[in-house]
Amino acid sequence: TVVAKQVLIGIGILFVVNGLIIAGLRLGRAIPASFGWLAPVFLTLGVVGTLTAWFGLQAGRRRPLAVLALLYVPWTIVGLIGDTRQGYWPLVAGEALGLVAVVWALATIMRSERR
Repeated sequence: TVVAKQVLIGIGILFVVNGLIIAGLRLGRAIPASFGWLAPVFLTLGVVGTLTAWFGLQAGRRRPLAVLALLYVPWTIVGLIGDTRQGYWPLVAGEALGLVAVVWALATIMRSERR
């Protein structure tokens, strides 16, 4: 379960990094203003997810798992669909791997708590 928790923390950090990259690209005018709303969303999801995984995952607590599932899974699926439509295949591969990692980590923690 330690590795699963680290995976969830890592995914949160990736969301933060994505937010910083988007903010930097927006400030540098390398992407259109219509993408500007994504930076604070990714930063918020990443910070909340990282803190939830870091501090919230204590034995027997289900609410943090639900919070992490709601933070990570829908946004990863949205990104996966959008990047598939645009043909960004390296991003699609990374997001698919990330989705598998999140589901694996959540399932691993849930299984360990049942014992």
